[in-house]
Amino acid sequence: MIKKFLKISILLLILLFIFVAYFAYFGIKTSKFNTIIKDQFKKQNINLNIDLKEVKLLLDLKSFSKKIKTINPIIKFNDSDRIQLKEISSNILISAYLNKKFAFENLSINSKKNEISSYINLYRLTGNNLHVILLNQILKSGLAEVNVDLSFDENGKLQNNYNLTGKISNAKLRIPNNKNIEDLNFNFSIKENNYNFDKILFEFNKIRFYSDRINLYKKNDKFHVKGNLKNKKGKINKDIILLFFEEELEKFDFSDSRFDTDSEFTFNLSKNFKIKNIKLESKLNIDELIIKYEFNKIKSYLKNFNNLVKLKENKINFKYSKNKLLVNGSSEFQIEENYNNLINFNIEKINNKINFQTFLNLENIDLKIDDISYKKAKENKASLQINGYKAEEKVFFNKINYVEHNNKIEIINLELNDNKIIYVDNIKLNYLTNNNFKNQISINKKDNNYELLGKSFDALKLIDKISNSSPDKNFFKRFKNLNSKIKIKIDKVSLDELNTTDNLNGNLEIKKNEIFDLNLNSNFSSNEKIFISVKKLKDNSVITTFYSDRAKPFVKKYKFIKGFEGGTLDFTSTKINNSSKSKLIIDNFKVKEIPLLAKILTLASLQGIADLLTGEGVRFTDFEMLYSNKGNLMTIDEIYAIGPAISIMIEGYVEKDKLISLRGTLVPATTINRTISSIPLIGDLLVGKKVGEGVFGVSFKIKGPPKDLKTKVNPIKTLTPRFITRTLEKIKKN
Repeated sequence: MIKKFLKISILLLILLFIFVAYFAYFGIKTSKFNTIIKDQFKKQNINLNIDLKEVKLLLDLKSFSKKIKTINPIIKFNDSDRIQLKEISSNILISAYLNKKFAFENLSINSKKNEISSYINLYRLTGNNLHVILLNQILKSGLAEVNVDLSFDENGKLQNNYNLTGKISNAKLRIPNNKNIEDLNFNFSIKENNYNFDKILFEFNKIRFYSDRINLYKKNDKFHVKGNLKNKKGKINKDIILLFFEEELEKFDFSDSRFDTDSEFTFNLSKNFKIKNIKLESKLNIDELIIKYEFNKIKSYLKNFNNLVKLKENKINFKYSKNKLLVNGSSEFQIEENYNNLINFNIEKINNKINFQTFLNLENIDLKIDDISYKKAKENKASLQINGYKAEEKVFFNKINYVEHNNKIEIINLELNDNKIIYVDNIKLNYLTNNNFKNQISINKKDNNYELLGKSFDALKLIDKISNSSPDKNFFKRFKNLNSKIKIKIDKVSLDELNTTDNLNGNLEIKKNEIFDLNLNSNFSSNEKIFISVKKLKDNSVITTFYSDRAKPFVKKYKFIKGFEGGTLDFTSTKINNSSKSKLIIDNFKVKEIPLLAKILTLASLQGIADLLTGEGVRFTDFEMLYSNKGNLMTIDEIYAIGPAISIMIEGYVEKDKLISLRGTLVPATTINRTISSIPLIGDLLVGKKVGEGVFGVSFKIKGPPKDLKTKVNPIKTLTPRFITRTLEKIKKN
C-alpha cells in the first residue's frame, strides 16, 4: 500500500513538473487579458492603441506569478504611425488577481527595427518639450530596436525604476553648418537618470569615428556627460577644420593630410542644451600639414624660402578645462629641402593669458640676418629657444636663446605691444659676423636707461640704420615710445674688413623714438679721428655732423665708385620734418673707377685723363656736394670737384628708383689754368705765366632710369662765370 502511494505521488509530481514546465515555457493561449492590456495602454495615453496578434499565459517560476506574453503586437497611434513589436510580456500577481486588485507587476516591451521617427512621434504624445523638438530637427533617418521594462505599484501607478535598452543603426543626423553625421550606430541603456551609450560608430566627412562609451547622468536638471571619441587615420577634410575656425583657412593645405585622434571628455549639459564645464584630453596625430603663405619677413632671413612650410609627424596633446588650455607636441618641419628640423612646443592658456615654450632645431637651413651681419651655413647645427607669454596685445619674452656652435644670441625680458618694443632688460651678442669679426657686446637696462658695452662690434649696419634719413626706416621706430639715455663704450669697432676703430665711447639720448642727442668718438689705429654728432633743436630741426680722417670706409659702400684711396670726410645736415639740406666735403683723395665719368671723358676725346682714371687713378684735392632731400626726391644744388687733371661741376635731381637727371661741366686743368691766367693781376698771382695749350672743355647731360642712363656731351670753349668763381674759391682756399 505504501509502495503504491509512493508511486502515485511520484507520478503526480512528475505530471505537475511537466505541467509547470509546459506552462512556464510554452504557456496557454488566451484572450482573457487582451482587454486588460489594451486598457493599460489607453490609460497611459488615449491615442494609443495596440493590435494583439497572439496572447499566451505563462507561469513565472521566480516570483510564482502568472505571466502573459504577446507575440508580434503592433502599437498604433496618430492614425498612420505604428511601431512593430516582437513581444509584450507582464507578470500578474495571482493573489492580487484573485482579490480583483491591480495585478500587473511589470511590463516588458521588445520592439523590432522601426524608424526612429516613429519612436519620436510616440514620445511626442507626452508633450513637445525642447529636446524632443531639437531631436526631431536634427534626425534625418535611422532604425531603432527598443526594449522597455516598466514597473507598477499596487495601485497601477508607473514607477521610476524603468529600464530602457536598445540599438540604433544606420542613423543620419543634420548638425549646424549644414553638415551631416552618416551611418550612426550605437547601443544604449537608460535607467531613470542614467544614460549609457557604447559601441558608437559614425562617419563625418568620410572619416570614421568611434567611441567605446558615452555616459550621461542627470542631476538637478543637468546632464553630466563623460565619454571618449576616437578615429582611425583618415584624410583631413576642411569642413572639419571649419567647425572650429570661423574663417576659411586658405593658407593651409590639408589635401594630402591624414590624422587620427584619441579623446576623453566630460561636460555638463543644461536643460536648454547649453554646454558648461568642459574638460577635454585629446591626442592628435597629423602625418603632414602644408602651410602656404607670403611670409615676407622670413624671406629676408632664409635664402631658399619659397613661401611653403611643411610639417610632418605632428604629435599634439590637448588638455582643456574651464578657462585653461594646455597644448604640447612636436613636429618635424621643412622650410627648404628636408625634414631634418624639429620643433617642440608647450602652450598654456589661462583665461586671456597664453604661456609658451618653444624649441626649434634649425639644422639644414641657410640663415641670414643682415641687420646684425650674421649668417649661418646650411651644414651647421643650430637651435632656437623661445619662452614667454601673450596677454591681449602684449607679448613678453622671458628668454630668446639662439645657439650655433660658439655663436650665441640671448635676449632676456623683452616686452612687445602691438608689435612694438616696450623695453628689453638684456641683450647679449657673441658671434662671428659675415666679415669673420667677433661681435661681443651686451645691452643692459639700468632703470629707464641702457648701457651698450662690449669688447668688439661690427658697427657698419648699425650706423646705416641710425643715420638713415628716411622716416619709415628709422631704427627706433621699432619701439613703442622709447625715452632713454644710452651709454656706449666698446673697445674695438669694425667698419669693414680692413678698417677698425678703437675706444668707441659716447652717449645717445632718445626721446619719443627719435635721436635727441648723440655724441660718439673713436680713433683709428694711427690716431686718426672719427666723430659723429646728432642734436635736436628747439625748433624740431635735427643737425647731424659726421667727420672722419678716413673717408674710404664710408665711400666704398657705393658700388659705382671703385679704387677710392685717401681723403677726409666732413658731413653736415639739417633736417626739419621730412626735408633736409646737406653738405658733404671730401678732401685729398684719388679714385680709379667711376663708369659714368669714364664714359664722359671718352665721348669728350679726353682719353688721356680716361686712361688715368682706370690706371693709377685721378686725384682730386676738393670735392663738395650740396643737396637736399624731400621724400624720395634728392635735389643736387651743386657737386664741385677740382684736381690736378680735371674739374667737374654738376647739378640736377634723383628720384629714387625712377629717374636720374644731371647736367654739368667738365674741364681739364690746362683749360682752367689758361682761363684764370688771362685775368689781370689775379691770374699772374695764382697760376703764373706758364700755362698749358689751348682752351677746351665739355658740357654733358645724364638722364634716364637708373638701369638705362643716356649720356650726351658737347664741347665748349667758354667757361661760365660760376665755374670760374668756384674754381677761384677753391684755389684761394688751398
